[in-house]
Amino acid sequence: MKSTTTLLASFVLMCSVTTIHAQTIETAKISGRVMQTGNKPVEFATITLLKAKDSSLVKGAIADLNGRYEFEQIKQGKYLIAAAYVGMSKAYSKPFEVKGTTPISMETLSLAADAKNLKEVNVTAKKPFIEQRADKMIVNVENSIIGAGGTAMEVLEKSPGVSIDKDDNINLKGKSGVVIMIDGKLTNMSSQDVAQLLKSMPSSNIEQIELITNPSAKYDAAGNAGIINIKLKKNRTVGTNGNASIFGAYGLTPKWGGSLNLNHRNEKFNLFGSYNYNRRENEQHLGLYRTGTTDGKFNVFDQQNVRDRVSDYHGAKVGMDYFINKNNTIGVMVDAGFRTSNEDGDAITKIGGRETVDSTLKTGTYNEGTWRRWAYNVNYRAILDTTGREFNVDLDYARNTEKSGTDIYSTIWDAIGKDYRHGDTSRNNQPSTIDIKTIKADYVHPLRNQAKFEAGFKLSFVKTDNDARFDSLRNGNWVYDKNRSNHFLYKENVNAAYINFQKQFKKVNVQLGLRAEQSNVEGNSITINQVTDTSYFNLFPSVFVSYDATKNHQFGISYSRRLQRPDYGDLNPFEFYLDRYTVAAGNPYLKPSYANNIELTHTFKHFLTTSVGYTHTKDKITQIVESEKDVVTGDTLSIRYKYLNVASSDVVNLNISLPVTITKWWSSFTYLSAYYNKYQTIVDAQSVSISSGGFMGRTQQTFTLPAGISAELSVFYLSPQIADEGLFRMKAMKAVDLGVSKQILNKKGSIKINVNDIFNIQSFRGSFENAGRYTGVTSKWETQQVRVTFNYRFGNTSVKAARTRKTGLEDEQSRVKNGN
Repeated sequence: MKSTTTLLASFVLMCSVTTIHAQTIETAKISGRVMQTGNKPVEFATITLLKAKDSSLVKGAIADLNGRYEFEQIKQGKYLIAAAYVGMSKAYSKPFEVKGTTPISMETLSLAADAKNLKEVNVTAKKPFIEQRADKMIVNVENSIIGAGGTAMEVLEKSPGVSIDKDDNINLKGKSGVVIMIDGKLTNMSSQDVAQLLKSMPSSNIEQIELITNPSAKYDAAGNAGIINIKLKKNRTVGTNGNASIFGAYGLTPKWGGSLNLNHRNEKFNLFGSYNYNRRENEQHLGLYRTGTTDGKFNVFDQQNVRDRVSDYHGAKVGMDYFINKNNTIGVMVDAGFRTSNEDGDAITKIGGRETVDSTLKTGTYNEGTWRRWAYNVNYRAILDTTGREFNVDLDYARNTEKSGTDIYSTIWDAIGKDYRHGDTSRNNQPSTIDIKTIKADYVHPLRNQAKFEAGFKLSFVKTDNDARFDSLRNGNWVYDKNRSNHFLYKENVNAAYINFQKQFKKVNVQLGLRAEQSNVEGNSITINQVTDTSYFNLFPSVFVSYDATKNHQFGISYSRRLQRPDYGDLNPFEFYLDRYTVAAGNPYLKPSYANNIELTHTFKHFLTTSVGYTHTKDKITQIVESEKDVVTGDTLSIRYKYLNVASSDVVNLNISLPVTITKWWSSFTYLSAYYNKYQTIVDAQSVSISSGGFMGRTQQTFTLPAGISAELSVFYLSPQIADEGLFRMKAMKAVDLGVSKQILNKKGSIKINVNDIFNIQSFRGSFENAGRYTGVTSKWETQQVRVTFNYRFGNTSVKAARTRKTGLEDEQSRVKNGN
């Protein structure tokens, strides 16, 4: 509590000092109104404040329902105002001068219908698929044809700089440890479970994906490789609207689903809700080939595994915002997710020496699981004065529950698999509960001379309860297996506070931030009576500097220190048996990993962006293959997949993004990334030092054709390299996707047809070799799919969006296991 009190006191003191300093600010407010013929207001007209000297942009605003607009905190100088709206001629005010702090009320600007015959003009506003911003890259998913009918995971995989490995770990610019946020909220699930959630979420629910490689101190310090924020669709004046979508797909197995989004808004309330359903059947072929010498004998294990999985996912969200007055809003939101799944696995393992097969192991598994998540948020937002001071508070609670059970049947046969020798049967049940509570507050204080101060704090409290029970079938009776069972409790409290300062000079923009986090952690394995208790305190600085050298050249440099905490489930020492020779296990002694990131960027003519980055990570968390002796059978031929802290890793990357409009009907976006990775660690008591170069490229070509038809062609290539997860030396991956879209129903509806991985060539192949042992892995899943998607928008399409709230659950939920 002492640490918490200190952080809160520091936060209050910083805000107080800044408030006293800000009272000397001398800026003025400018207000006015935009009208049209018939003395009617022009709702949502675009208003820009320009310098009178050269008409350069100072600020922009949108008029409200009454055509009113405001510009706050405007320093002394000479300006003019421009107003514009689609289908109307642009209007300008007379030049005027701001002196002192006296508010300025502008004369009403009048907009008239454009002289052109609007019936003959078809105005279409469409965002590009990729937008490059100073601090992030934005992927406009709703404009992607290829992503239609797919899942959030499949769309994410097509984003620039993003790659997905064989275990569904998400990498950004060649680095693992990415934090996934949804609508600015951390998902609080493990990387594997985030992948399962994204696989269940229809792409029709996604509006944008933000790729933030170097986040500021305002964000949680978690995420060594940066943050990926998935922004879900929201409805946009007073009224009711919505959109509905359905899709069907087929690869080796069928998939279908749909979604519905609704929004209603009036002057006092905004009500919103959404529901989506996704049923997916998937077939995966997994190959595992191992060699090694044990007790002087050379052994070969050649396993072929087929997994058939069926999952049903229901997701729903409902919320309300109440506008107390112009400056104060309070909102509540409930978010729920439900999943049921089952998976059949059949594996055949040939066991022998260099040239002969001695025996055949046949393993059958059947898994059933249910997962539930309920999350609740209360939010308060206050605009404190006309200078733009703002205060936000979020209170959050989430509960994740899972019930999972697996039956495992193993039998040993002769070399040709005909004569039965012996076998064993086991089962396990793994109920788990994760409770998360957070309190978060953020304060924004504009300063004079285009400066801004931000501060905030966050308190999080997490409790997890995992009770894994193993039973073995002995003489027709189930016998409790104490060697494989484990009841694990975990508690975590993180207290954090941050400050952030931003200042715009003539050509230079500077942002400085510092985040402090104090963590208290306790892990308790009740079954084996093992308790780990740690506390640690860290500072995470961040620096961002951008320089507009000329009209055509912009430069930037950024630095941040970040950490990656272990997933809750990966701290559990519980061992999961894939078969009698292959074990996956947690590690209660995992430590957080720390990364220092630096990046240089250059933008040419606001379209060609080049960046060079370097990341050094200490105690990197990754899953390593180790030799293992089975505690029950005594076999010395087993291997263990276990999360360990790699001593260090270094990554250097060069990235180029190039959007080009080739003709009026053909546009292109190309992303290229080259990187060099180096890792040092210890496996099986031997030092391991490996490194490799790598390359990733993706190009997307978009064609606008007559009759409301559009088409997209995407080509992806990932070169051979060392995989960041597991340190596998992987071979190249590649894919080609094609999609076509047609607008229907007066452009309120669309039909999209796409084929992913046309040539069915995308798969994972990799190997790891150490201490005389070789492990090779091949994985082929349903990459080739044909999809058909129908989308329809209805109601008042200009209804304002529901507020995007960044709750306090983001970091914690990203580490939760959410089931199968």
